[in-house]
Amino acid sequence: MKNKNQRGLRQNNQNAKIVKSKRLAMLIVGIVTIALGALLWTQREKIVDTVAPKLGIINHEKNLKQSWQKTLKGQRVNVDVAIYDNKKQKLITTRHSQTNKFITASAVKVSVLGELLLEHEHSQTDLNDNEKELANSMITASDNDATTNLLYQMGGYQAPDNLFEKLDMNDSQMNSAAWGYSTTTAPDQIKLLRHIFYKSDVLSRDSQRYVQSLMSQIDDDQAWGVSAGVPENAEVSLKNGWLPDDDDGWMVNSLGHIKTKKVDYVIAVLTNGDVSEQSGIDLIEKLSRQTYQELIK
Repeated sequence: MKNKNQRGLRQNNQNAKIVKSKRLAMLIVGIVTIALGALLWTQREKIVDTVAPKLGIINHEKNLKQSWQKTLKGQRVNVDVAIYDNKKQKLITTRHSQTNKFITASAVKVSVLGELLLEHEHSQTDLNDNEKELANSMITASDNDATTNLLYQMGGYQAPDNLFEKLDMNDSQMNSAAWGYSTTTAPDQIKLLRHIFYKSDVLSRDSQRYVQSLMSQIDDDQAWGVSAGVPENAEVSLKNGWLPDDDDGWMVNSLGHIKTKKVDYVIAVLTNGDVSEQSGIDLIEKLSRQTYQELIK
């Protein structure tokens, strides 16, 4: 009986050791799995960049920047390009410039309208008929007198600085003497466009729709720029700006929103130092075509 009990005890001890060994093995596997997972997570971008080409995954940011830079290589024009791809939640920018800020010309009129609507939201009032008429002319026909009139009604040329502060457009500033010479950057204009065309905690849905509506009714002779290369059935909203500079050159800008079944993005292209207005338009449209063609892949 004693031998039998001893054998049973040894068996129990062996079983306990086996259980402990299994638990230890499971613990080690768990630790290794967690460590490997953490390593893979920290290296995920490098892995994606390495594996994606083999899997046929398109790196739009890399391809688009390369495409833009190829076009801009050797150009003596200052160019600032930015897009926000709403489908991929991705901001892509490129700057080919000796300056950090660009003169807005008439592109600032979208900001003027944004500030007008923001002021009415704050006072909980609607635009009156005169303001609606001026806003329509300012955006659809790029009427300078209408813009000046609205700015005077808002207290002066610097009124949109309030909007810039609200939207964290830290590189944008109104010119107190000549609103067309206000300054901005393409990424700042993307901030504005995102608040107009996508979710915003600053502009109401009604204000967004109002700006969208006017930007989609631009006069035919001004319907150039970032709309180049998109299909006829695309939803297009835009505003352009152009102004001769002091060195017999031109400043030409275009910003807007493009939406089809395949793409949904806002884009801003700012240029200065163009030899002519048309050369500025041609450059913007080439960059815009490259953008659309890359994003539909």
